This record gives sequence, C-alpha cells and structure tokens, in this order.
Amino acid sequence: MKKSQIKWFIGLWLVGFLGLAIIAGLFKALLMLAYQ
Repeated sequence: MKKSQIKWFIGLWLVGFLGLAIIAGLFKALLMLAYQ
C-alpha cells in the first residue's frame, strides 16, 4: 500500500472505532436512564 492509502486506512479505522465507542456510550446512558 502507498503511504496515502495507509493514512486513509488508519483514519477510517479510527473514525469507525470512535463511532462505535460513542454509540456504545449513548446506549449505556439510555439503559441507565431507563433503569433509574
């Protein structure tokens, strides 16, 4: 892979990981609110 492709790959991977973390955090917050 070229360097530019590696940058894109890492960038997309990080964005996906952060997106999943945010969704998981929101889901946990909703569950906590639901069971208060």
